[in-house]
Amino acid sequence: MRTILDPALFLATPEVVLLLVPLSLIAVYLHRKSSEFTTRSAGRPLPPGPRGLPILGNLFDLPKASPWVGYREMSKKYGNLVCLQVLGRSILLIHDPKIASDLLEKRSVVNSSRALSTAVEMAGWAWSMAFMPYGQWWRRHRRVFWQYFHPGAIFEYQGVLEQGAYRLLSRLLTTPENFEEHLRYALGTSICKAAHGLDIAEKDDQRMEIFERALKSVDVLIEGATVLEYMPFLTAIPTWLPGTGFLRRLAEDRKYAHMLRELPWTQAKEMATNGTSSNSMASAILEKISRLDPASVLEEEGIAMSATGMAYAAGLDTQYAALQSLFPALSLHPEVQRKARAELDSVVGPNRLPTFADRDALPYVGAIVKELLRWHCVVPLGIAHCSIADDEYGGYFIPEGTTILVNSWAITHDPERYPEPDMFMPERFLKEGKLDTDAIDPAGVVFGFGRRYVILYLMCAICPGRYFADATFFIFVACVLHVFDITPPLDEDGCAIKIEPRATAGLISYLEDSRCTIRPRSSSAEELIRRTALEESATLSL
Repeated sequence: MRTILDPALFLATPEVVLLLVPLSLIAVYLHRKSSEFTTRSAGRPLPPGPRGLPILGNLFDLPKASPWVGYREMSKKYGNLVCLQVLGRSILLIHDPKIASDLLEKRSVVNSSRALSTAVEMAGWAWSMAFMPYGQWWRRHRRVFWQYFHPGAIFEYQGVLEQGAYRLLSRLLTTPENFEEHLRYALGTSICKAAHGLDIAEKDDQRMEIFERALKSVDVLIEGATVLEYMPFLTAIPTWLPGTGFLRRLAEDRKYAHMLRELPWTQAKEMATNGTSSNSMASAILEKISRLDPASVLEEEGIAMSATGMAYAAGLDTQYAALQSLFPALSLHPEVQRKARAELDSVVGPNRLPTFADRDALPYVGAIVKELLRWHCVVPLGIAHCSIADDEYGGYFIPEGTTILVNSWAITHDPERYPEPDMFMPERFLKEGKLDTDAIDPAGVVFGFGRRYVILYLMCAICPGRYFADATFFIFVACVLHVFDITPPLDEDGCAIKIEPRATAGLISYLEDSRCTIRPRSSSAEELIRRTALEESATLSL
C-alpha cells in the first residue's frame, strides 16, 4: 500500500508547485481554527501525541509501512489514547478495548459515524454501508442485510458452505500448489450462491474478474493512505496533466466497484424473472419487492442491490485473507494439526467429512478458528470512525470531526492479554477440554466496535456478516484438517524451507509468504475426497 508519504501520491512536481498557494490559505484557515478550538475545548487538552510541525502537523509521523506496528510504538510512549494532527484534522488512535467500547459503543451516537471520504467517493465505494455515515439511509441498508445474516439465518447457508468446503478439498487434491486460487474460488462460489444464487464458473468467471479488479482500489480507503483525504481539491486537477495517473486509476477503479454491485444483482433478477433462481438473499428480497407499491420499488431495489453487493464484496476478501493464513499457521505448528486430527478422528471418523452438526463436539477446531482471527488480524486498523460532536474522555478533549481508529492488531497481540502473541496457540481459548468462556474472544475486537440501532435490533458492534464468516471459518478449517497434512514447503533437494509470513499493509491485510506443502493424510482420506466430489457432482446435476 502506498501511504501519504509516497511522493507519487502528490501527483508529481507540477502539482506540488500548485500547492504552495493553497498552503498559505491553509495556514490562515488553521489559525482561525486554532482560535475556535481554544473556545470549544474550554482549556481541556487533546490526548497526548507527538509534537507536530506548523501547518503540516504530524503529517510525517504517519507510519509508512505496517502502520499498526508504528502506532503501537507510539502508544508505548504516549498511552492507549494517542492523538495526531494532520493538516488541521485530528486522528485518535485507540489501543485498548475498554476505551474502544466506552467511545464507540457507550457513546456511539457521537463517535461511531463514518467520515465523508473523498477517497471512498473517488474509488466508487460510496454505495457500501461499511463507509456510509450513520443515519436513516445507513440504517435502511443495515436492516436489509441483517434480515438475512443474523445468527438464526445462518442455518439456511450451511449446505452452501459445506459444498464450498468440499469443492476446496477436491481442487487441493488435484493442484495443491495453487491453494490460494482454490481458496478464493471456493469462497467465491459459497458467497455468490448465498448472496445472489449464482454459480461461479470453474475458470475465467466474469464476476470474479470484476471483483479482483474492483478490490485493487481498497488500499486507498485506509486512513492516511492518500493525500486526497487532506487535500480534496486535488481531485479537480485535469487528469490529462502529467503525473495524474493516480486519479486516472481511481476513475477506472470506480467503474469496476459499481459493476461489482450491479452485475450480480442484474443476473439474479434475470433468473428470478425466468423462474430459474435458487434460494438466496437476492431471490428473497426480489420476492418481497415484487409486492411493493411501484413507487417504492426503485429505491428499495437500490438498497437491496447495495446490501447484496456488500455481502459478496466484503465477505469474500476478508474471509479469504483469514483462511489464507491458516495454511502457514498449520505448517509452522504441526502440533496443532496432531491435536485437531485426534479430535476429528474421534468425532467424525474416517468415512465422512465434517458437517455443522459436529461443531459442538469439536472444541479444539473452534479454538483454532478463534486463534486464526487473533494471530493474523485481517483488518488491523478497522474502518475509521468519525465523531459528529465535541466529546471528552478521561479529561481529554475530542473535537467534532475527529477520525477514530482502533488498533485491533495491537490489542490482539498484546502480551498481557495473549502471552506469546506471535505463537499460534489455540489452547489459549480452551479450559478442561472445552472452549473457555472466560477467555478474551478476539472476535469481539476484529469484527469492530460500535453500538448501532436498527429498528427493533440493538446490536453491539460489529460487522453484520460476522456470523456467516464464523460459520465459513469453522467448516473450511475442519474439512482441511480432516483430510490434509500441511507441512513446510520443500526446496529442490527435498529439504524444508523455513518461511516467515509477513502481513501486507492495507485496509485488508494478507500474508505475503504462505507457501506450504499440502498432501492427503492417507490413501483413505484421498478416497474420501474423491468420493465426496462424485457425490456432490451427482447432486448438482439433478
